Amino acid sequence: MYEVLRELFGKPPTHNVTTAEKWVSIGGGLVLIGKGLKRPGPLGLINLALGAAVIYRGARGYCPAKRRLQEMREQRVIPPPPRFK
Repeated sequence: MYEVLRELFGKPPTHNVTTAEKWVSIGGGLVLIGKGLKRPGPLGLINLALGAAVIYRGARGYCPAKRRLQEMREQRVIPPPPRFK
C-alpha cells in the first residue's frame, strides 16, 4: 500500500508530458469538472473523476500510460512513423 501511495504522490521519475500537454490537460480537466458539476448522477461523477485525473496528470507532468506507450514503441521491430514538425 505504501508503494502505491508513494507512486501516486511522490516525485515522478521523469517529466514525460510537454508544457503544451500540461496546459491542455489542466484546461480539459476543468471543462470535465464543470460538466460533472452541472450533471447529477453517475455520469456527473464520472466526469468529475476524469477531470480530476486529467488535472492531476497536467499538474504533475508525468503520465504512466504515456511512459508505457513509449516503451512499447521502443520494443517494436517496425520503426515508428515519422514525426512532423
